[in-house]
Amino acid sequence: MGFKVQMLKEAAVELHVAECYFASKGLSRAFLNDFARQLQFLKTTPHSFQVKYRGIRILNFEQFNYSIHYKVDKKEAVIYRILNQRQNF
Repeated sequence: MGFKVQMLKEAAVELHVAECYFASKGLSRAFLNDFARQLQFLKTTPHSFQVKYRGIRILNFEQFNYSIHYKVDKKEAVIYRILNQRQNF
């Protein structure tokens, strides 16, 4: 039984911006597939990653230089940011 995952509006906007960038390179489908794989992993094993800052855990994409920044609550993971790993946050 997996956790529910909620994505905050800021994270959804960041995902959309990244998707648009990769669409211009012809890589939108690959990017979204990578995101979907990481989302599935997050749902099944949300505690797999150590807390990095202010309760935030970081899950890296497999193929792309992006990461999901999230917190784990009782039965839910909340995605706060989806960042390029080279960008400041």
